Amino acid sequence: MKIIIAGGGLTGLSAALDLIEHEVIIVDMKQELGTPCNSPGWIENLSLIPSNLGYENNCFRRSWLEKDMAIMATQQGVSIRLKTRIIGFEDGLITSFGKVSGDIYIDALGEKSTSNLILTNIRMLRPPSRKLIQWYGGISITSKEWTREDGTGETWWTENEPIEDWLELMEGKHPKKLGADAAIIRGRELAAQVK
Repeated sequence: MKIIIAGGGLTGLSAALDLIEHEVIIVDMKQELGTPCNSPGWIENLSLIPSNLGYENNCFRRSWLEKDMAIMATQQGVSIRLKTRIIGFEDGLITSFGKVSGDIYIDALGEKSTSNLILTNIRMLRPPSRKLIQWYGGISITSKEWTREDGTGETWWTENEPIEDWLELMEGKHPKKLGADAAIIRGRELAAQVK
């Protein structure tokens, strides 16, 4: 079976890794998976990350996790098409580089999806919608909220930015409960609908 996944973040990559017995193509508009990263680098349940990636700490650079999962996916036969924008649907996804056809289509873009495509006579799997709120995050050497192996720490807030000497600032819309857990679980749930 040929499966097309729109979105190469943690949700799309998790679905792809659970579906490697099929022909899987990930389509993503970014030029590099894992960047830019506006999401928390923390996971409550470390066992959700494939063990052979070697993550032993619940805090990490999320962009590196996405990159590691993308490498693992391509090593297992998943095809990734970057800088590919979805612009429509007609017997397959119409992208900026032509048509991509499959048996099943997975929308792993979540609430960030900008297309409300009307799809007929195809099987499109979408995760349920979630309520998102605006979050702001920062990485510093003094923050101890989520400390990573490199000694930096990550802090997230919804208002009143903490005073820190920031090395990096991020912002994005996320669920009330932060972390990578939800994205990975959503991908696995989408993959389970295919099996």
